[in-house]
Amino acid sequence: MFYEQLIGMSKAKPSVSTKSKFSRSEKIAIPIIIIIAIWVVYSLMQPAAPTSPTATSIQTSGTLAAAPDFTLPIVSSSGPTDQTLTLSSLRGKVVLLEFMEPWCPHCQDNAPVVEKVYKQYSNSDVVFVSVAGPWEGATAQDTAQFIRNYGSSWTYVYDSSGTIVNEYGVTATPTFFIIGKDGSIVAKYEGEQTFETLSGGLASALTAS
Repeated sequence: MFYEQLIGMSKAKPSVSTKSKFSRSEKIAIPIIIIIAIWVVYSLMQPAAPTSPTATSIQTSGTLAAAPDFTLPIVSSSGPTDQTLTLSSLRGKVVLLEFMEPWCPHCQDNAPVVEKVYKQYSNSDVVFVSVAGPWEGATAQDTAQFIRNYGSSWTYVYDSSGTIVNEYGVTATPTFFIIGKDGSIVAKYEGEQTFETLSGGLASALTAS
């Protein structure tokens, strides 16, 4: 009898679970996980938003590299215009290139200083250009409001995608670059700067050109 039971057990087919469907909670969780994964990948592909530094940093001087060229729409005190500015069109002049954001408190504090430097060099071979970006919802109209608030006399352009900010490796605002007449970056300043620092950097660039 015991032998027959053993034979019967050996002939019995193993139990196989046929359950292959996802549970209700799994069906809900999977799309959420996919959406999160897509958002993470998209975020990693975007340029990092610049911060607003709390202290003035030390300048980097000497020829760094050729300044990446760009063509961006010009913003006036009235708002966006139908004009554009191409950086390479300024070759032969020294350029003070500022990266800023209208909401940046240090950009706001530094605006009168830059205006003072501009008035000193407005009749020389120096061109002033400020590039505003789109972070924290900043728009071209916000840039126009900034121009009106601070009476800025130089040229502002708007980088709607943040691409140019990324190409220049800007991680904080304001960040200033001095570009020589040959199109090379000769100095970089991050954070709020004094009149003496900016005017001194421009004087050196003019002398070296």
